Amino acid sequence: MVLRQDLMLDSNGVSLSSSIFVPPGHGPHAGLVICHGMPVGQQTDTAASVGQVVLEGGMDYPALAEWCAWEGFATVIFNFRGTGQSGGNFHQLGWVQDLDAVVSWLQGITEVDPSRIVLLGSSLGAAVAIYVAAHRKDVAGLVSFASPAIMGARSQPAEAVERLRKLNMIRDPDFPPSLDEWAKEGEILNPVQWVGYVAPRPLLLLHGDADDAVNPDDAHILFECAGEGKELQMLAGVGHRFRQERTATGTALEWLKEKFLYPA
Repeated sequence: MVLRQDLMLDSNGVSLSSSIFVPPGHGPHAGLVICHGMPVGQQTDTAASVGQVVLEGGMDYPALAEWCAWEGFATVIFNFRGTGQSGGNFHQLGWVQDLDAVVSWLQGITEVDPSRIVLLGSSLGAAVAIYVAAHRKDVAGLVSFASPAIMGARSQPAEAVERLRKLNMIRDPDFPPSLDEWAKEGEILNPVQWVGYVAPRPLLLLHGDADDAVNPDDAHILFECAGEGKELQMLAGVGHRFRQERTATGTALEWLKEKFLYPA
């Protein structure tokens, strides 16, 4: 039986709505952290958390996490700051802090083998996962789905902030303290700059050739800049939304099992 525990994790004073799904059997198990991308549509103060959102035609996060747990991974899902029931305000480097906090927490629990903690990110969550894996050598590997290759400063940051306020992703009236610094965080996160530092750990770059949000060519750019241990799979007919694409989720999980559960 897979055991689920819901909890709030601390990320430098920001509470993150989180759940862990622990596989049956004796541990310690390989650990998996799933990183969502930018939410779609309006959010409110009572917006569904990552543990409740269902996309039409796809799985919800608990279903995906439970599937991964049945396959042998102690799997964490969580809302980045500014989304769902998590606190805080959206900013890209804040998401880096959040993932860093989740990985550090996962390393400290007895159910997980700290040498086998891997990341699975989608879209912006994949870009964040690349950055964190590049800076943390204790991350064992990474699946990146539909990550942008090149990120830069926002050209119209004031408009972006107002749009994110309407989505309830920026909640505090005095945030950000510096609009200029907030706008430039993409330059720091820029995946093409960091993907090479994941080597020699296993890296799977996944991208659908029908992605209408992030150009599929971005996967090839990242692959060229990545180092030893890299793999690239272009998925025919697959779009941008990871949980709506069983080909993408199945491919990612089979690769993770091969690399971290049944290594040659």
